[in-house]
Parts: sequence; C-alpha cells; structure tokens
Amino acid sequence: MQKEIKDDKKLVEAAKADISNFKLLYEKYFKAVFRYAYNRLGRNRELAEDITSETFVKAIDKFHTYRYQNKPFVVWLYTIAHNLIINHYRSKEENKLSLDSSRVISVEDADEMIDKLSREELKEKIKEKVSELPDDLNNIFSLRHTEELTFAQIGKLLGEKEQTVKMRYYRGIQSLKDLVVNDKKYKLSKD
Repeated sequence: MQKEIKDDKKLVEAAKADISNFKLLYEKYFKAVFRYAYNRLGRNRELAEDITSETFVKAIDKFHTYRYQNKPFVVWLYTIAHNLIINHYRSKEENKLSLDSSRVISVEDADEMIDKLSREELKEKIKEKVSELPDDLNNIFSLRHTEELTFAQIGKLLGEKEQTVKMRYYRGIQSLKDLVVNDKKYKLSKD
C-alpha cells in the first residue's frame, strides 16, 4: 500500500508539472472508477461509462486544486464520481408506473410481481439511503462492496486503524438500517 501511495505521489507530481502526464493516472485508475460507478448505478454500463468519463473530465478541470494528502489518488476520483452519481439521482425524475388495463394476470403472478417490486424497491431505497450517509461512511461502504477491499486494506488506504474502520462500518450499517426502517415513505402497510 505504501508503494502505491509513493507511486501516486510521483504520478501526481508529474501531472502537476505537465498535464499531459495525467494520462498515467487515467490509465491506472480508469477501471477502478468505472467499477465503482457501474456498481453504484445498478450495473448500468452506459451510464457508468458516462459518469466515469465525466469524473475524469472534472478531475482534469479541477486538478490544479488537488492537494496530495498521502492517500491514493483514486480516493479523490471516487469522491468526484460519488458526487456525480448523487447529482444524477437527484436530477432523475421519478419513474412512473403505468398499468396496461388490457393485460390480465393470475393472482399468483400478481403476488410474485408485488414481492419482486418490494425487493427492488427495498434495494433502491438502500442505495438511496447509502448516499445520505456522510461521505466518509459512503467511501467505506464503496471500498468494501465495490472494490471488495478488506477492512485492513481500507484502513491503510484511509490512514486509519482496521478496528476504527470496522467500528465505523458497523455503525454505518446500523444508521443505514435506521434510515430505511424510519423512512415514512417506505413504511409498508399492514393491510
């Protein structure tokens, strides 16, 4: 991990000296940013490609403001991608469900559809609520579930102890559970 940080520092310094060297950072982190966006956007490849491209455009545009903080450069890229994804979801209109009255389905099929919609709605609600968590928790969730890093690796990446990362992660799980359960829009009726 220390070697990666040292490599990043050298790549950042080279890119600061000549912006054409930014391509080295792009080549190193394109796949990681794409995977992050792809998983955060419900595995929508086209949208993930757009967000990934926009992430690097913004990174180049704001590169002069970047200050190296002894963390891998990809953490900054994840932050940019995260913000773009949040903006995407905020601007996205609510999906409207239209029912085709000419289609007749059985009660069993209807129950199965309702169950599937409920599961999908819950997944969407969890994704939405994860974005409401503080950025530091959101990054831990993303690194854990998107990049599939261990707590020890996340700790090294963020410059924190493994136990601290674990504690924040599990507290984040509880906060997420509370956000979903207490969301008045999501409460299921008992009828």
